[in-house]
Amino acid sequence: MARREVTLVQAALGLTLFATIALPISPGGPSLLDLLIRAAQTNPLGAAILLVMLGCPQLFGLAVASAWLTRDDAVARAAVTSLVAIMQGMLVMMSVNLVGAPVVAPLALLGFGLVTGLYLPFASGEAAASSRGQLSLRWYVRWGALLIAGFGLWLRLQTLAGVEIGPAIDVAIGAAVVLLATLAPRDPAPVEE
Repeated sequence: MARREVTLVQAALGLTLFATIALPISPGGPSLLDLLIRAAQTNPLGAAILLVMLGCPQLFGLAVASAWLTRDDAVARAAVTSLVAIMQGMLVMMSVNLVGAPVVAPLALLGFGLVTGLYLPFASGEAAASSRGQLSLRWYVRWGALLIAGFGLWLRLQTLAGVEIGPAIDVAIGAAVVLLATLAPRDPAPVEE
């Protein structure tokens, strides 16, 4: 059997990300799951859109955990890649929309969104043009964890303006950072093509 690209530890961290769906977004406030249930009662399609837009990091965590379970790398890659693309697009759109908003460090978020938004298609195209053919599942898991950690830390900056952050954000940041650490490049030597 081929070596899995996602380890059991990484799958557990993915499940931790997924579990943040049930944690409060703000102290004493509702969780994303609470918001989804309320939305589904009045508008199921709206709840599905809300899940994709706001719950993408949690779905990404579930996809990472599922990648450990599945034997079909193509299915795992498709799920993780799709969710990374959605998170990346949402990050770019949000960062552009918040440029003039009264938030802490809007230009830092814009820079993060634009740089990551430009690098993702570059890396994908570069891999497609090389002998590799495509980026690995491991690469996409690392990229998704980077997006979650970066955006989560930017949200954490908002506490400087008095915004209260709930445990869902902190647990997601922690899980994403540890996931990033477990995905450090195995071989720091440059790849010959």
